[in-house]
Amino acid sequence: MTRTSPWTPLPGAHPLGGLRPVLDAGDAVLGHEPGGGYEDRCWVLHTIHDEHGRRLRWREMLAGAGRRLEDWPKTPSYLLFQGIEGRQDHEGPSDGEIDRACLVRLVALLARHGADGPDTPCYAAQAPIEDLGAPVPARAGRLADAPAHHDRCSGRSGEGWLQFPANWWAVDGSWFVLTDWDLCATEVFGSAALIASLLADEELEAVRHPSIAETWG
Repeated sequence: MTRTSPWTPLPGAHPLGGLRPVLDAGDAVLGHEPGGGYEDRCWVLHTIHDEHGRRLRWREMLAGAGRRLEDWPKTPSYLLFQGIEGRQDHEGPSDGEIDRACLVRLVALLARHGADGPDTPCYAAQAPIEDLGAPVPARAGRLADAPAHHDRCSGRSGEGWLQFPANWWAVDGSWFVLTDWDLCATEVFGSAALIASLLADEELEAVRHPSIAETWG
């Protein structure tokens, strides 16, 4: 695979390792959540900053309002913060797209748990909602080039993609990442060792919480 930055477009007929029919069917219009095939999974919560630019953990912000993430029965989204005093002064969490800081750290941890490290070949696909009825735009590239593609997506439109892909995954199937358009967290599927490293990481705020399928049936 050629080393390009950012990820390069693939033709609409590209099979994407067998996932193309699932994505083009549009059943998961906001993003595709795997139904199995991975040892474990977790959510990486998108970053929140206060009015002074200081990072706030979700648990910290919720505790100030007498709430707990564990008591939230749905998937992690902006709805969790509705009605919290001073919420309008905070920046984030981003919805429908992982923020760059989380992405950079996630890429570093994914690289540690793959045989090819930062050179891991990846596929990436937009959510069908970006252009309903059309073949889902997809790209390919190195894992290490994900942040460069995130930078290019910022504020861009009209090229068959509007933002960072909803789904991106290792070509060898070792891990899979989903950011649903309605959510403020990114779901990661992979080995037990990978998920354990995400949950233990001090830079990310990764948690166990019900999946989309478990929440919505």
